[in-house]
Amino acid sequence: MAAIIVTKVLEAGAAIFGASQADAAAEEAARAQHKYNKQAWKMNSQRIDADYEHALAGVGIARQNEETLASWKDTTNLKDWQYALKIQDFEYRSQMRQYNKSEQLYGQQLSFNKMASDAAKEAEYRRLQDATNEIAYQNQDIVIKAMESEGAAAVKGQQGRSAGKADQVLLASLGRNQSILAESLLSARGETLAALRKISSDKYGADIAAEAARMLKPERQPQPPKPLTTPRATFQDPRKPQKFDYGPKPIKGVVASSMPGAIASAISGVGSGIAGLVNKK
Repeated sequence: MAAIIVTKVLEAGAAIFGASQADAAAEEAARAQHKYNKQAWKMNSQRIDADYEHALAGVGIARQNEETLASWKDTTNLKDWQYALKIQDFEYRSQMRQYNKSEQLYGQQLSFNKMASDAAKEAEYRRLQDATNEIAYQNQDIVIKAMESEGAAAVKGQQGRSAGKADQVLLASLGRNQSILAESLLSARGETLAALRKISSDKYGADIAAEAARMLKPERQPQPPKPLTTPRATFQDPRKPQKFDYGPKPIKGVVASSMPGAIASAISGVGSGIAGLVNKK
């Protein structure tokens, strides 16, 4: 009986020794694993921080590029707008020079038309005056000849019916000739009036032609609208990592008691064996 108990005790001791070695190995492995976990957690945290800083820098670069491009567009649009204003002003001043030249030519043309019309009218009036003077001279000659004829008849001593008949013939000839002259004067005056009307009509036509060739006064075109500011894109910064992004810190495995679980199981087995032997006894 005693031998059996000793044997059981020795077996229990061997089991306890083996369990102790196993627990020591497990403890060492747990320490190594914990050390690795701590390093892995630290490196993972560093990677998260580095990724955040890289993403934040990338958004900053994109924001700066957007601002640079938008500023370049704003500067270019403003220069184009200012250049368009200069072109518009140049074209307006050029049109005004052409208009002023057109007004000068228009005034000169009207002056020339009036001068030509006045000269033509003066020529017609001179022509009428010349015709009137010529007719007056012709009438004077006719009267003088008639008086000479009457005087010649008196000198010849014509009397009675012969003298009366001669006077009638003379008066008839005088009247006929003066009628012809009067008709010529009326015709000359009619021709002059017609010529004057033609001159006025020609002047009116020439004035209309000058008016048609006259430029309209140019007007300034409305200014092109000032360019709007280029809209800027909105960028969202990456979310700053929080504690939950890093995960829980590694926790070293904790032993339940000062006796590892394997040792407790061995002691429990020894007790069970002793109790069985007692019961058998």
